[in-house]
Amino acid sequence: MTIAKYLRISDEDRDIKRTGKEESDSIGNQRNLLESFIGQHEEFVGAENVEFCDDGWSGKNFERPGVRAMLEQVKQGKIQCILVKDISRFGRDYLMVGNYISKIFPFMGVRVIAVNDGIDSARPGDVDSLDTSFKTLLYDLYSRDLSRKIKSAKRLRAQRGDFLSPFAPYGYMKSPENHSVLLPDPQAAETVRRVFHLAAEGYSTTAIARMMNAEAVPTPMLYKRASGCSRSGWPSVSENNFWTKNTVIILLRDERYVGSTIYGKRVRDCVGSPHTVKVSRDDWVIVQNAHEPIVTQEEFNRAQAAIRVFREHSYHVSDHPLARKVRCGICGYALTRSGSRNKSYSCQTHKFVENMECMDVHVSEDGLWAAILESLRAQAVIALDRERFVLEQRKTMQQQLDSVRKRLLALHEKQERCSRESRELYETFAMGSLNRVDYLVQKSALTEKKTEIAQQISELQKVLDSQNEKSSDQFVDIFKPFWDVKDIPDEAFKDLLKEVKVFPGNRLAVVWNCQDALAVKSDGTP
Repeated sequence: MTIAKYLRISDEDRDIKRTGKEESDSIGNQRNLLESFIGQHEEFVGAENVEFCDDGWSGKNFERPGVRAMLEQVKQGKIQCILVKDISRFGRDYLMVGNYISKIFPFMGVRVIAVNDGIDSARPGDVDSLDTSFKTLLYDLYSRDLSRKIKSAKRLRAQRGDFLSPFAPYGYMKSPENHSVLLPDPQAAETVRRVFHLAAEGYSTTAIARMMNAEAVPTPMLYKRASGCSRSGWPSVSENNFWTKNTVIILLRDERYVGSTIYGKRVRDCVGSPHTVKVSRDDWVIVQNAHEPIVTQEEFNRAQAAIRVFREHSYHVSDHPLARKVRCGICGYALTRSGSRNKSYSCQTHKFVENMECMDVHVSEDGLWAAILESLRAQAVIALDRERFVLEQRKTMQQQLDSVRKRLLALHEKQERCSRESRELYETFAMGSLNRVDYLVQKSALTEKKTEIAQQISELQKVLDSQNEKSSDQFVDIFKPFWDVKDIPDEAFKDLLKEVKVFPGNRLAVVWNCQDALAVKSDGTP
């Protein structure tokens, strides 16, 4: 048996930053509880233990790295028992958790134990009992109620002028005494003032970006990273980005530089979901004079007038099937689509950075479509050839699997024979026909033999299981239907096409999703 210990805490682990601990005390307490439970039950002695942990993740969704890794191993048959402190650790979504406990896990032969809740799916009455159902429902309702209370408390703090975002905006840093207060970062604040001054003086956003790049002024991302900011995800296509027109516009439109705090620009569309939606400006919480301004209101207004009157900007991505998928092969940024009748794509990076080859990155939309269709047909031809290869290989593999099944059958028979001999040996000893010394010697030999057989059975079963996982070929299934395609629906491009890289001289590289399914192992097998 392999036991999976699953640990989760949803609150932000604040003592990591204060004490340097790698995980919260609550996670440690959960681990101690589960290890103590295992040690108190003889049926778990000798079982292999694996641990999965989600520290700082909500239980309202299953997009958690720890739980996804655990469920993947469950799917592969590597886990036979899941151990949690209580059902809420596994999840707080009533329908999802109930579906796993009452249907999915029993179907896959996986036992679930919630220690503090006293739930053990090995007891049939625990799976669909009213007690279990009410507990999962209450955890769900509790999570929703807690979410509403936290949102209300945060909104009250925002109305008071507290800064609630996890990271300070470029130009500011959080006060060491009170992280809800922003203080100007002297070096970055000077760059912000300069950008506003240049804009107010009539410099275009493109000219400002070009000037910053020429003087090697670090971008907000690079400056924050060099300052030790712990943020891991940045909206950038490369590790060494540069100032662009959009970078300057975003900075100039940020009202926080006049001393205002802004809260509620985006909200989660449902409890526990990582997805957020844009909120109308009328519903934002804006508090003026909440912290020290970097620029005056007058200079802010002059900058807005220079780059046209302020308006809410929607960062809506075009619904065109190639939107943001056509990228420069040199700098990695998305190409700009232009033209009224004959559309084309070109890279704008050369406008911001000198001596870039991107100036020659230009391609017509008709040329793009032709290259994409040609590449798709090529993938389909590869899929057809691969299908023939896979079919031949499966014939050979089937013969090998038949041999494995015969060996498994013989091993199971030997295992049953050993068990029978073990029972007969004990009966002989109990009746007094065999002395204790000889009995222990023969019993030890039988036990060793059974252990060896069990190991062989386990290894052969793994071979069978691994081949069952290869029953279908993803690459063939996806690309085979397009072998004689003339035209493709937009939806297919959105799902299949990853990106098209455009290089100088109209050289194109079409990259498809699922191409990793074409990977070939060192022994030549797909």
